[in-house]
Amino acid sequence: MKTQTSRVRRIAGLTGPLVGVLMVAVLAACGAGDGGTDGETSTPVTSAEPTSAPETTEESPVPEETTPYLDPSLGDSSKPGSSMTISGTIEAGVEAGCLVLEYEGTVYGIFGNYDASVVYAGASVTLQGAVDDTMMSTCQQGTPFVVEDAQTLD
Repeated sequence: MKTQTSRVRRIAGLTGPLVGVLMVAVLAACGAGDGGTDGETSTPVTSAEPTSAPETTEESPVPEETTPYLDPSLGDSSKPGSSMTISGTIEAGVEAGCLVLEYEGTVYGIFGNYDASVVYAGASVTLQGAVDDTMMSTCQQGTPFVVEDAQTLD
């Protein structure tokens, strides 16, 4: 029994340093980074002739048919502070208490001091106000539109 215990202790005593040596060897091999495999070494290719960069063509990474386009004839109604009028049906936003209105393909988040009996989810309205792109909100939806006047559509 005594012989078997001392043999186990000898083996266990050698395991730690052996694992350490193997780890150092593996890390050293990884750090060499010569790019070769199976002991191959790579030698740099040298040439007396100057090399030229391959020709590149500048192509848009987005196909032209999906590139957004803003028609200049629409004016600059999205400038902060420029007054505009939008109409449509108010909808509930994705966040609680938020209202949105889609007008001519743009979703507007509805903000400001407006009459809640006129502006509510499901109401058909005409809103006069201004876009404020600098406004921060928890609604996280639409271009912020600050209402100055609201009227129901008849």
